[in-house]
Amino acid sequence: MSAAVEYADFLAAKSQANVGHGFESTLPAHLFDFQRDLTEWAIRQGRAAIFADCGMGKTPMELAWADAVHRHTGKPVLLLTPLAVGFQIVTEAAKFGHEAAMSRTGKPSAAITVTNYEQAEKFNPRDFGGIVCDESSAIKAFDGTTRAVVTELMREMPYRLLGTATAAPNDYLELGTSSEALGELGYTDMLSRFFVNDNRTVTSRSNFAATGRAVGWRFKGHAEQPFWRWVASWARAIRRPPTTAITMARSSFRR
Repeated sequence: MSAAVEYADFLAAKSQANVGHGFESTLPAHLFDFQRDLTEWAIRQGRAAIFADCGMGKTPMELAWADAVHRHTGKPVLLLTPLAVGFQIVTEAAKFGHEAAMSRTGKPSAAITVTNYEQAEKFNPRDFGGIVCDESSAIKAFDGTTRAVVTELMREMPYRLLGTATAAPNDYLELGTSSEALGELGYTDMLSRFFVNDNRTVTSRSNFAATGRAVGWRFKGHAEQPFWRWVASWARAIRRPPTTAITMARSSFRR
């Protein structure tokens, strides 16, 4: 092996990019092409985040991902969601032909077992083949105990999916929390790898507050591109569907 190839492998290892922990699977026909592409990617990754804006079909993608993991592992999948959303997701699942039910007892209730975040401590990760965190941007807002329970529960799951419509691409706290939940770099490790403490004037454009203190952080000299390359190895973001999907949706509406 040449020195150049060895050095390229060394750089690839240092990038911390998620090289994939998942599998291939068939998906239901009701997904639009862009939803199928995102879901297939998330299944191949095994541990991934889909940051999909409102109206992009985040729930159908989460349910299709959970159903694929259930079929692959033979175990139910736990879907954590805010309290007010749980029954809506069960209704959506029935509409799309997935088996889903609520549970607040700590026991699996269906192939896709839905519960709210506050009940997470009741569930045993060994009972499940994977986990979905719906509206995952809420994790950073939980108190320390709830956030630790959810993070630990995810850590023991072989397959993990985060889904949210409100992810802020420049909110590094949220990206660090998401990364840690997926088993990628922890928040502190993310800071030390890509950022330096900036004691100059903190601006909302290039810095952010960490650990609850008014401490500014900025990218290291040439770390911005590697940072976003790393984020793109475990997350995908979409704000609007491709033009073909819009045309298909309008045609369906007219009919």
